[in-house]
Amino acid sequence: MSLTTTPTSAPPESPRSPVARFIDVAARGHRSIPVLVVLAIIWIVFYSQSPAYLSFRNITNLTLQIATTAILALGVVFVLLVGEIDLSSAVLSGVCAALAAGLAVNSGLPLGLAIVVAILAGMAITLIEALVITFGVPSLIVTLGGMVILQGLILVVLPPEFTVSVAGTPFAKIASTAIPAGTSYLLAAVATLAFAAYRLYQFRERLSTGTRTSPIAVLIPAVVAGVVLFGGVFILTRQRGLPMPVLIVAVMLLIAWYFTTQTRYGIHLYAVGGDREAAQRAGVPVRRMVLYSFLILGACAAVAGMIDASRQLGVSVTSGGGPLMLNAIAAAVVGGTSLFGGRGSIWSAILGALVIGSISNGVQLLGLTTEVQYFATGAVLIIAVAVDVVLTRGSLWPGRR
Repeated sequence: MSLTTTPTSAPPESPRSPVARFIDVAARGHRSIPVLVVLAIIWIVFYSQSPAYLSFRNITNLTLQIATTAILALGVVFVLLVGEIDLSSAVLSGVCAALAAGLAVNSGLPLGLAIVVAILAGMAITLIEALVITFGVPSLIVTLGGMVILQGLILVVLPPEFTVSVAGTPFAKIASTAIPAGTSYLLAAVATLAFAAYRLYQFRERLSTGTRTSPIAVLIPAVVAGVVLFGGVFILTRQRGLPMPVLIVAVMLLIAWYFTTQTRYGIHLYAVGGDREAAQRAGVPVRRMVLYSFLILGACAAVAGMIDASRQLGVSVTSGGGPLMLNAIAAAVVGGTSLFGGRGSIWSAILGALVIGSISNGVQLLGLTTEVQYFATGAVLIIAVAVDVVLTRGSLWPGRR
């Protein structure tokens, strides 16, 4: 007698709830859309209380106020993408600013050379931190200890009076320089044409490989980029011209966008943050990617510190202190970069900085207390992290999928 086994069919999967399907779509989609919605709500609320909130002058002030946070947040994004965190970069920005100001103002070194020395110093310090982290010490502990050490180092870098004034020097022109409207529109036109040409190149590459695509994929992004660039120039040149810090932020964002989305470095960056062990097995140089991310953070911290010192017309023991570190991390996370690594984009830095800066600017404009600003910023950060946790595990509830 032969025995036959009847294959049993797998039980049908239970239909997923609409909430679960929505979470899946949101996790795969563009996380910048909820950020833009939140930003629009913030602007509407403050504009309803004071029409001056969306005036050309106040928008220009807002962009200048968030420049330091946006640049520092850009460096934080690179570190978060590889699954690490940094708590020392704000104080590092103050140390680099003190070094650059001391060399340019007190020692008479050319401004360009002083800036280069400060950037190299920032990268050297973050390189040391990264080497300790790759040795196996958690980045939270390393950068927390680094923050304390840097608080002492700034006292060493500053002169005996613990302050350096840059008023009336070329250092002050970093933040006070304004690019004329004509030149600003020309830069916007060049950037738009370059982006359109790049999209056209990608379109032809896809056609050559037999991939079906539509010319709309070239037209719509180019039009959107042109509208954003020319609209931004129109608004920001209503006063004296396009502020130099805004141009610096834009250039750094574009460079970061290219390397994170169009190069092998970007692929490795997200692979390390997504699954470090799998990336290691695939041949990705994990330790090197962590080092690169911290080096970029060091450069961003130095640039952010020098712009802030130029705006404040000086450096002191409080440079890089206050809520700057919190704001930079909050900007990166609120903008859509995951604390768990592997998800996010460099645009998170500017979007999150706009959200955090818009709250601070509105509170100051309306004459509200500082407590309101802290409450609002903290609440937005907690909500952003909670949303990230939900999208990461794919469920509203712990232990469920």
